[in-house]
Amino acid sequence: MESSPQIAPTEGLRAPRAPAKRNVTLLAAAVAVVLVAVTAVTVVAVTRADGEGPLLAEPGGGLAQPAAIGQAISISGPLVVLNKSDQPLVLDRINLVGLPSGMYRGAYALPWPPSKTPFTGALTYHVPRNGQTIPGATVAPHTRVWIVIGLTAKRGKHQWTRVDILYHDRDGAYRRHADTTGAVCASTRGLSTACHMPDAG
Repeated sequence: MESSPQIAPTEGLRAPRAPAKRNVTLLAAAVAVVLVAVTAVTVVAVTRADGEGPLLAEPGGGLAQPAAIGQAISISGPLVVLNKSDQPLVLDRINLVGLPSGMYRGAYALPWPPSKTPFTGALTYHVPRNGQTIPGATVAPHTRVWIVIGLTAKRGKHQWTRVDILYHDRDGAYRRHADTTGAVCASTRGLSTACHMPDAG
């Protein structure tokens, strides 16, 4: 009598598991691609720069401020900016182009028009109760603010030829140039120190 053919049961049971592993691998790869794409889009959105943007720096003057060495001072011009857009703008930093490092103390924004007579320079620096510290100060749509900058006077004459206002909104980041020049001159003579505007030598 002939014997029945024998079938190895283990070979038939293990074969279907391979596609499941491949599916898991493909799914993990797809998730990784999506995460990389989302990260790339996020980085582009945060770092994208769009020129000077919707913030307008209104024509202002300059100043030449004598001071004692190490004196805290406030300078402005006055520096007034207007938000021309329909969304709020956030001020990130104020750069005085040409000013040496170590002199910048900070900056703040005040409502415009101000409750007090605006100044070009003052021999003190503190943020008043109605001031918004920069970074983080917000300019509401179609409104103006007055920017005041704090410096520490260093020995000698130090000047800037332009003010750059760095800011952002939900669409991008910007750098607005303001044609505001100035100089700070410090010596042991204090307020008697000779000081002139940059274009005056």
